[in-house]
Amino acid sequence: MAKDIGRAMEEVIDELGMQWKVAIRNGDTSTADRTKQKAQMPEVLIITPESLHLLLAQKNYPSIFSSLKIIAVDEWHELLGSKRGVQVELAISRVVNCEWSMVNGEKEVVSGEWGVEKRQVLVWGISATIGNLEEAKEVLLSSIKQKGITITADINKKIKVESIFPDEIEKYPWAGHLGIKLAHKLIPIIQQSKTTLIFINTRGMSELWYQALLNVCPELAGSIALHHGSIDRELRTWIEDNLHTGNLKAVVCTASLDLGVDFRPVESVIQVGSPKGVARFLQRAGRSGHSPDAVSKIYFLPTHSLELMEAAALKAAMQEKLIESRHPMLLCYDVLLQYLNTLAISDGFIPEVIYKEVKATFCYKELTKEEWNKLLFFITKGGEALGQYDDFKKVEIEDGVYKILSRKVAMRHRLHIGTIVSDSMLKVKFISGAYIGVIEEYFISRLEPGDVFTLAGKNLEFVLIKDMTALVKKSAAKKSKVPSWNGGRMPLSANLGKKLRETLNQAAVSVVSGSKELKALLPIFDLQKTLSQLPKENELLIEQIETKDGFHLFVYPFEGRLVHEAMAAILAYRISRITPISFSFAMNDYGFELLSDQPIPVDDRNVYELFSPSDLLNDIQRSVNSTEMAKRKFRDVAVIGGLVFQGMPGEKKKARHLQSSASLLFNVFSEYDANNLLLRQAYQEVLDQQMEEVRLRDMLERIQQSTIVITFPQQLTPFCFPIKVDSMREDLSSEKLEDRVKKMQQQLQAELFTLNLNTAE
Repeated sequence: MAKDIGRAMEEVIDELGMQWKVAIRNGDTSTADRTKQKAQMPEVLIITPESLHLLLAQKNYPSIFSSLKIIAVDEWHELLGSKRGVQVELAISRVVNCEWSMVNGEKEVVSGEWGVEKRQVLVWGISATIGNLEEAKEVLLSSIKQKGITITADINKKIKVESIFPDEIEKYPWAGHLGIKLAHKLIPIIQQSKTTLIFINTRGMSELWYQALLNVCPELAGSIALHHGSIDRELRTWIEDNLHTGNLKAVVCTASLDLGVDFRPVESVIQVGSPKGVARFLQRAGRSGHSPDAVSKIYFLPTHSLELMEAAALKAAMQEKLIESRHPMLLCYDVLLQYLNTLAISDGFIPEVIYKEVKATFCYKELTKEEWNKLLFFITKGGEALGQYDDFKKVEIEDGVYKILSRKVAMRHRLHIGTIVSDSMLKVKFISGAYIGVIEEYFISRLEPGDVFTLAGKNLEFVLIKDMTALVKKSAAKKSKVPSWNGGRMPLSANLGKKLRETLNQAAVSVVSGSKELKALLPIFDLQKTLSQLPKENELLIEQIETKDGFHLFVYPFEGRLVHEAMAAILAYRISRITPISFSFAMNDYGFELLSDQPIPVDDRNVYELFSPSDLLNDIQRSVNSTEMAKRKFRDVAVIGGLVFQGMPGEKKKARHLQSSASLLFNVFSEYDANNLLLRQAYQEVLDQQMEEVRLRDMLERIQQSTIVITFPQQLTPFCFPIKVDSMREDLSSEKLEDRVKKMQQQLQAELFTLNLNTAE
């Protein structure tokens, strides 16, 4: 994205005959280029939040920003609601307030003090897809104490959405990532378009789709490419350059090509599987027809039948411009700790001055003086629990200025400035030396020498691990393991969930005249009605089914997998208070399953109480191992806050070592400093991010105003089928799972055939 913006700006600057220089500063910028930038800042510097904080970590950093006129934050919706967005807030608060005084006619930088002369810096935020525009503006401009103005393009961008349908919906898979069966339907779209982007939600599935398209159409070899974040940067750059020039016919990609990238040869976009959010779908659609008067064309290919409901919901949401809001993060103590250490290794900071600036930001507007003093006490003395360990006494006080004087501490801190925490990555290289990409340690650790896996579209045979590098060689094997990166599954957004319930309501009341997707799904809806019920918008459907596996309770709130995961645990806990019983869980974005070896006591007498929002927080704490979840969340908090050192470049600590170190600190704080701010933050992030507690509460309140319908089908229904497949996936190999799914689907298809026959008669 940075390279694309730089290229576009250079074109304009050249056309205008200006002598401006455009430069990029990010993790890939060479040391030589950074040195040049330090000596002479370019007129335009395209920079990441992490690199901006690295500039704040340099000595005499205010001089770097002395000529700064404009800060433009592009794709603000992607930063808002993340800790990288908090980094931007803090950086703006400092950069805008860097001032100087005049001494003997010369400008003298006064770091950490209010000077005589005040500069005016304009702050711009740019976003195409965000629901809470006014709040987004408030967050960005909070520290400069200006209300600002909003400039909106008066252009109604035309977006054409077409769904790709299976020939026979009855035979199309009802669960799993099996949309590859429709890969042949993409070939005409690719051939008719100059260039096509094919968006896949996960890196693992993008590898599968790249191979599948080549298998279906070998003639694409050389004109189709694969692009995701784990592929070698040089190869990604080559792909991006050839996209610009139109030399590639198609690119299979992930979110790596989502944002603000202008590839003008792209005429069509294909979204494989649900994007799980309206804004994400619009963002990807906008990669085609990238000019104001052009039509953006996007095709939706469902990975299973029921995803066609999401296609219909997406169309409706786009017509209503129902774009998701991105809610800002509040009181991220770990990011603030990192920021204070960043200022301390440069010119130091005066607490009273920085406290005013920090309080002016949106994230820390509720920060109390007591909390601020706790943070200062922690970086200087190690806090209540770690005062005996010198490693945590990083900052020293000289004449009221807080500084880090240790070169070792300063170097370690610079190496790990940032808020992106991922599992340890291993480089993947051929034995001959060519670099392929990176892969997560947890995946490689499960491989034996001789195992074959796929990366960057190549089948690779694993040889050994040496110096944090996985050495491989080419493999001719036809079967291979596909890497599964952590965090691959995105939950359904609240807006799309709402539209999905409304769309389902249309089918329930037989209003499907305007939707091709709902018409195509009529056979499945009819079977659902026959076996159970099709829930209306104001209904919650619960199915109780007995099979040879046990007693199943299926619930369909349509609120996304994170909410369903939390609700499944809470419901299991509340039922266990009625009678001693144990469960196993499964869930997807549509609903969840509780499975037990004994009948589940849920009926009309207790169901509303079981789904009550009363005492929700206490039930969350009792029903899930919140301590264990917080302990895992604390690992990220500890890394960002600088409590855990990740290792030197090329010698990164393994994920299990980081978790062990963080767990030890978690236990120490729990026992000796129960009110520790980082500990509190870890528990809060579990509620907000892993359980979506606000959305969970809203769902329960909605259910209390709805009609709860309990049915007792004699066999699995189309709605519960995908959830059941997910639960079997944990216990069966892929071959056995495929056989079992086929058998289950054949049973349902036989039922569907009988239904159609009876209808015809």
